[in-house]
Amino acid sequence: MRKATDRILSAIEIAGMSLALLTLFLIMISITADAFGRYFLHTPITGQYEFTALYLMVIMTFMGLARTQALGGHIAISIMAPTLNKLPFRIAARLTSLLCLIAFGLMTWLTGEEALSRIAARTTTFGAVQFPTYLSYCWVPIGVGILSLRLLHQTIWPVAYEGQSADYE
Repeated sequence: MRKATDRILSAIEIAGMSLALLTLFLIMISITADAFGRYFLHTPITGQYEFTALYLMVIMTFMGLARTQALGGHIAISIMAPTLNKLPFRIAARLTSLLCLIAFGLMTWLTGEEALSRIAARTTTFGAVQFPTYLSYCWVPIGVGILSLRLLHQTIWPVAYEGQSADYE
């Protein structure tokens, strides 16, 4: 059961991370093209800043969260890890994952409601190019929801990261 759920969750996370990396590449290309157009052709790309800020940055930030968690890539203070790893039933790791699951689960719920209300209202930006902002609100609950699934998995089956004791496996 553990390996099957981890395999499915990893596939979803890899897809999310691939999307995040693609958007990072698109950010680099669009900013470069805008700077080239602005300084050499004297015609900047209209709406490039808004598109990057409203869509690409949101996708890049939130779609990579779960895979980063799965790989142990988030910043952690591990000074207490040797002591906490000695507690029975991996209670410290489970409790940490559970508390994070509660926080990010709540965030998923609230941002999901906000996204649905923005979709219903069809919100847009003001200005020369009116971007539909309601689409950018969808990426937050998707990314945080996938992170919540990873945290649920880690609450049930805690994992050891580098620097932690190997008795987690």
